[in-house]
Amino acid sequence: MLLIRCPLSHLPEREYIYRVILEEFLGIPFVLKCEERSDLEMTMSEENEHKLILSDVLLQTEEALWLTLDSLPSTPLDRMVIEEVGVDLPVIYGVSSEDKHWIDMDSEMIHCRVDVFGSCFFMLTRYEEVVIADRDQHDRFSAKHSLAYREGFLDYPIVNEYTELLWSLMKRMWPGLTRKIRKHAYVISHDVDYPFFIFNRSRLSIAKESLADVVRRRQFEMGFKKARMLWGNRTNLNRDPFNTFNWLMDQSEQAGIRSSFYFITEQTEPGIDGNYSLDDPEIGKLMRNIHERGHEIGLHPSYQTYLSGHRIKHQFDRLRHAAEAANIVQDNWGGRQHFLRWRAPDTWQFWEDAGLQYDSTLGYSDMPGFRCGVCYPYPVFNLLTRQPLKLIERPLIVMEQTLLHREYAGLNMEQAFDAISRYRHQCTKYNGDFTILWHNSYLVRSSHLTLYQACIEQLM
Repeated sequence: MLLIRCPLSHLPEREYIYRVILEEFLGIPFVLKCEERSDLEMTMSEENEHKLILSDVLLQTEEALWLTLDSLPSTPLDRMVIEEVGVDLPVIYGVSSEDKHWIDMDSEMIHCRVDVFGSCFFMLTRYEEVVIADRDQHDRFSAKHSLAYREGFLDYPIVNEYTELLWSLMKRMWPGLTRKIRKHAYVISHDVDYPFFIFNRSRLSIAKESLADVVRRRQFEMGFKKARMLWGNRTNLNRDPFNTFNWLMDQSEQAGIRSSFYFITEQTEPGIDGNYSLDDPEIGKLMRNIHERGHEIGLHPSYQTYLSGHRIKHQFDRLRHAAEAANIVQDNWGGRQHFLRWRAPDTWQFWEDAGLQYDSTLGYSDMPGFRCGVCYPYPVFNLLTRQPLKLIERPLIVMEQTLLHREYAGLNMEQAFDAISRYRHQCTKYNGDFTILWHNSYLVRSSHLTLYQACIEQLM
């Protein structure tokens, strides 16, 4: 049994991060002893002379400075080259020596000056998002405001790298130690904002939208596919360009993947919260089809919900009632906030209070990458109540619009495929979960269909 001796400050925070890194990620049980000290000591028993000493910085922050700008990491960050990890690792929190030497070791002791646990706590709890007030036009914390973007590590999971550093030091000290065996997974989800293009559209609206695709956006194929809904049987949704659900499920099933489809259940912002209602017979039929094919139904809380626990609970109740009416039974329920509108730690708490088991909101809308610094699902922590939650975060790594939309990266198909492949590789490197979001309505162009299919084939 691993024994940890730690300082007396911020005990709820310590218990949380030690449990996540050691038990959840590495599968190593531990006993915690808190005492007057300035660093963290790990041994395998009371009598064991072999020790691993880690610097302890963030979790010794004075209470008056906690969750203030003064507690944020000093930038630019120091960096260390670690042979065990094979990267130039940014040090979010640590105590470097004058010669920037980070690790000392002999046969009985290793001293690491990196605050591994504090740095991981900073990333997993989204500490900086509570402290920094900057938001975009949708009241979202953007990638450009994050430490990860400013210090150049948004493209790789720094928490996983800290975990590997810790493991390599523990393994060197105690060679007989074993860790949890993880298997990488591909997590594919689809936010159902517009299940069918034709819904709630007049012929004039269809004509205007199609003309705008052709004239303003120069998207001739997309304009034609929308325009053809002007003639023929408008109730035949098989012709609808947004009705890609069966094709999406075909792709997932061929790859042995269970996809998730997240539904909006209530309108809170006209023109933004989709174009359908759960009361539409076509939506009930769609949900039954998804369930019968073995895929997952989830919640997509609407635009004005991220700061309203009442609305999130009400919308989740509506989804469950609709599911019951469609004979859909699931053990676990989760989803993602619409527009990725989310605030730390309030939205997590609202999801927990509503009875949801997992959230998959935490990626950035403006850039792909590792917002939480990790590619493992993990239980979250409320920084304001200082309580761990049962809710599991499944970090979102890539959203297709972030790569393809002109307002964001605006990549071509080859560039987008290469980017997706790089993020997938980062996740498989640590046997983590590669979580990707692709909207059913973002597959109108044949080039997008080809790109999506190529990405799925890469996973097989």
